[in-house]
Amino acid sequence: MNKTLVCITIQQNSKRLIRKGHELAKETDGELHIIHIRKGETIFESPDSSLLFEELFVYGSELGGQVHFLCSTDIPKTIHEFIIHNAITHLVIGKPPVLANNQAISTVYEALLNLPETTQVCVLDRQEN
Repeated sequence: MNKTLVCITIQQNSKRLIRKGHELAKETDGELHIIHIRKGETIFESPDSSLLFEELFVYGSELGGQVHFLCSTDIPKTIHEFIIHNAITHLVIGKPPVLANNQAISTVYEALLNLPETTQVCVLDRQEN
């Protein structure tokens, strides 16, 4: 069975990633999984986080996805373990922000590009709100 995993952050722009994951899961007649991993002890870093968390949870669920919110100090490792444990076949991620010197600020992004060959990776360009 095909399984699509969408990696999101707690921001409005994540709906675009979820939508792409939903399309891919539908095309492959597979499952949709949506994951957010918060670095540290809690996913609620601000009062707005809980509202956006709820909105993304509802949106992903309405599209038939299973939504997973986890905490970890090693985000790439946690995502990689999730992919292996759940036999994920497709991964949807967004490109990280770029600094003034054209360097990406996310080592998570780079680590996710080095997944097993059995996982197809779809990278969406950033869109500013």
